[in-house]
Amino acid sequence: MALIIDSHAHFEPRMLSEADLISKLDAAGVDKVALIPAMNDPLPPVPELMPSAVRLLMQSSLTRPLAEAAHRLTLTNEGNLRLLSGEYKIYPQPDNASAFELVKRHPERFLSWAFLNPRASANVLDDLEKWRSYSGMIGVKLHPHWHDYTTDLLFPLFERMQELNLPALIHLGFGKRGDYRAIAEKFPRLRIIAAHAGFPFYQDMWNFAKQHNIYVDLSSPYIDENLARAAVKAMGAERCLYGTDAPYGFADENHSYDYTAIRGWVERMPVSAAEKERIFAGNFLNLLEAS
Repeated sequence: MALIIDSHAHFEPRMLSEADLISKLDAAGVDKVALIPAMNDPLPPVPELMPSAVRLLMQSSLTRPLAEAAHRLTLTNEGNLRLLSGEYKIYPQPDNASAFELVKRHPERFLSWAFLNPRASANVLDDLEKWRSYSGMIGVKLHPHWHDYTTDLLFPLFERMQELNLPALIHLGFGKRGDYRAIAEKFPRLRIIAAHAGFPFYQDMWNFAKQHNIYVDLSSPYIDENLARAAVKAMGAERCLYGTDAPYGFADENHSYDYTAIRGWVERMPVSAAEKERIFAGNFLNLLEAS
């Protein structure tokens, strides 16, 4: 069986314990996981978090402002997430230490992104230097969508990351909170992985990405199987990475995380076996080897 690496999953033991996570990886045949530290309280079921109607609005530049307006309604003045089921705290400083401790316990199974936030740290370059010294650190995760900052705040960080040849996994926001064009043009050697198939831009970003150093992961209920297929068709299998966004969404019969859901998307894609192997692991390994 070909190697399978989850390039985008969260370490959230309040939703999926370490033992349960490893058990699910074994059962699903997932060999390795690139972890992201938790940035928020445990979240409710996915349909409330990402209605399909909002996903549809984001697929056109004409209706995307409506999706942005819906998103702004979910953020409180304190920067937390407000949903029908209640308020969920968004952490300005995600807990990198816990993820790297898991990497230390299971170095053969886990890697980790260092989750940084320039809005919450005046010394984000020092934060980068701190976490890149940790074993298993592969790059930087950024979330201007929920941490609510414009991406120009990232430019000093991106300059240093480009020097270090570290990739950036970024959950883009709307408008200036997700200005992928400015990032790619100002930092042409920075390897950018746009989370969730380029949320919230999708096709607009795929068209631009063909001429730039941009990849996407195919994770999360922010997208569906049709969007995953469309991303691969538009960008090519060589620009797409398997990811899950575990433990969010895709509940199994025990109301835990179903690690086979997104794997099934890739397995059912109308592409060659070699292209599926690239999506499952080859592209991610190439990004790491280039670091």
